[in-house]
Amino acid sequence: MADWMLVPCLVALRAEFDVLAPGRDRASDGALGDRAHARTSSDHNPDETGATPYEDADHLDEVHAIDVDDDLRTSGWSMNRALRIIIERHRAGHDDRLQNVIYDRRIWSRSWGWTARAYRGASSHTEHAHFSARYTTAQERDTRAWGLLEDDMTEADVMAAVYKALESERGQRALGAGAWNHVEVDPSSGRRDFRMGGWARNDLARANQRMDILTARLDAILAVLGQRPAEEIAATLRRTLGDRAAEVGRLLV
Repeated sequence: MADWMLVPCLVALRAEFDVLAPGRDRASDGALGDRAHARTSSDHNPDETGATPYEDADHLDEVHAIDVDDDLRTSGWSMNRALRIIIERHRAGHDDRLQNVIYDRRIWSRSWGWTARAYRGASSHTEHAHFSARYTTAQERDTRAWGLLEDDMTEADVMAAVYKALESERGQRALGAGAWNHVEVDPSSGRRDFRMGGWARNDLARANQRMDILTARLDAILAVLGQRPAEEIAATLRRTLGDRAAEVGRLLV
């Protein structure tokens, strides 16, 4: 089981929860199923085992489900709020990457238009939310933002985070690579401070393992910009960054 990997879209979803709620409880987090899952057909099983509800087109041993602990420990946020955003985006046709969501004895599914039904499985899912991704290649590989950061962050927060991300990424290029490793929150202002940590250039194995995380977490922030008209992005850059806007433009090239 050592060679399994999580599908990229769920790497991005988990990363977005981490950025939104850096101090969240992770006790009930999970991806790879245990022995009980292995005896059933489950999205928590690697898909090359044949013990999954569907099959995808590639030969990668991928897991198509994650559990996210419901204790977000972030003011103004609950798992119910996060699910409302994610499920409504699917119901409205703005997203199509998930097949099922399960939480607190309820299940929402693409199969019946994302309405809630009673869930009577072995686990009531009261301590975590379960997210199952689709098995289609386009959806598996789609790491754009899931909408949680966009709902929580003001334009100024987004632009400040983007500037820090780009500035840090530029500094890391001289070292060969970089990755998000934590998000600090200023207790007085509530502002998020996105920081990057690096590794040695010759540590290629570790770099390869963490590159997916770097990509997913950068996309989770930067993709917010892609949902806005170019003129609005430019105006907001000027308004929130002032003289630094031109420098951000150069970093984007």
